[in-house]
Amino acid sequence: MRVIAATSRDLQALVEEGRFRADLFYRLNVLPIRVPALRERLADLDALAESLLEQIATRSGMPQRELLAGALQALSAHEWRGNVRELRNALEQAAMLTDKIRLDAEDFADVLRGSTPSPAARWRVGVGANDTSPLPQRIAELERESIRSALATTGGNKVSAAKLLGISRATLYEKLAAMRAAPPEVS
Repeated sequence: MRVIAATSRDLQALVEEGRFRADLFYRLNVLPIRVPALRERLADLDALAESLLEQIATRSGMPQRELLAGALQALSAHEWRGNVRELRNALEQAAMLTDKIRLDAEDFADVLRGSTPSPAARWRVGVGANDTSPLPQRIAELERESIRSALATTGGNKVSAAKLLGISRATLYEKLAAMRAAPPEVS
């Protein structure tokens, strides 16, 4: 018999805190597969949304919707605490609230109202409109600044900083280790 288990919790941290049985953890942790939360892989948002819109159309009998650039931008700025399920609900609500085939940002205004912007939208670092540095470099700097800001805000508390950033504690530790291992930047 093989058991496949999924959780959004950091089981190793729970074992360390004494809140999850170590023997059960080691039985389940034979081949761990970490699937990052949607907020950690926004590059997949377009493909996921397209697939979900296709499923929604098939299941509901409605015409398949497509997302315009403004809609993708609005969806990318969302924090997605509910992960892919929340994305599916947002797409389904938007599709049900309009007859338009092409959905734009205004079609998601009511659906996403009152939501928390993503960490990337919350912490804009000194990247000007005329900054022509390579995008991966700009993204890496945004990530480093976001982590530094979250740690400063939480007084160095990594658990709180991870929550503030919308990532797991393990992911924060991985990113901090990568930051320490990176060569110093040349100005």
